Amino acid sequence: MNGSTNKADYLDYLDYQEELEQGTYRKPRNKPKQSRAETISELVETGDGRESFNPSFSASRHERAWILSYLGGFYEDHVISDVLRQVKGGKEATVYCCRAFPGIGVDLIAAKVYRPRMFRTMRNDTMYRRGRDILDDGGNRGRREFLAMKKRTGFGQELLHSSWLGNEFATMQMLYNAGVSVPRPFTFSDNAILMEYVGEKDWPAPLLHSVRLSREEAGPLFDRLIGDVRTMLTLGRVHGDLSAHNILYWEGDVKIIDFPQAVDPGVNPEAYALLERDVTRLCQYFSHFGIGADPSSLTKDLWSEYEPVEYEAAE
Repeated sequence: MNGSTNKADYLDYLDYQEELEQGTYRKPRNKPKQSRAETISELVETGDGRESFNPSFSASRHERAWILSYLGGFYEDHVISDVLRQVKGGKEATVYCCRAFPGIGVDLIAAKVYRPRMFRTMRNDTMYRRGRDILDDGGNRGRREFLAMKKRTGFGQELLHSSWLGNEFATMQMLYNAGVSVPRPFTFSDNAILMEYVGEKDWPAPLLHSVRLSREEAGPLFDRLIGDVRTMLTLGRVHGDLSAHNILYWEGDVKIIDFPQAVDPGVNPEAYALLERDVTRLCQYFSHFGIGADPSSLTKDLWSEYEPVEYEAAE
């Protein structure tokens, strides 16, 4: 059994365990492979070939296998030296607080590790993927890859997975370099992104939706976030799922997170609708603090500053 098969098996097993705990598990028509439990044991006992990586974070047996497999490579590359704690766990991804290796320039790094199930079940993903290119080894658009993704074959699922994660990292890198309020991205692998950690080790930055702002603080933050949306649009990106639930708040500052679904307004015909939804959600949150803004008018103003190319009718 090769490495990728091991990962797929034990991650499916993690999903199976989670569904059992939540009471949402449905027995499949075909009996689960007996090798799943054996794969878990093998990964934990051997460290997936990374025996020198011994995180201090006290994780369950199954989560430890997850950490060793997907964060062990960053340890070997001298990017992180330890995994200290879990910051956030969810159905889509788990975020860990990691100790950075000396010389990285920061003390702490956030590791966002995706569950493959997130990419397999993301709803309306066609809306976000319009306009994205899949290239073959020669740098050309690959018809085989396109058909594999469309038919959702095993190979196609891997391509979709890589497309989502690669798009998120590239978008964060571009926006950070342009001065947009996003965490600094460091590097990524086949299933994880390392980025700037916001907050303190035992007190991670809360999401904006859980913060009570004063009117004096709310106004400048709203202006700043709308300015970030404007800059993103200028750079050819619309977040696509922006709200107070994916903005971090720390000591009067904000950081926008979660970009796997970001779209290019120059090629994606859904971009305007996604932009309007982003702006509407921001306006709704800040209205609780006395900030009045009309999302439809604001969206039109933002869009008027951008000159999208004419795109072909979507298939």
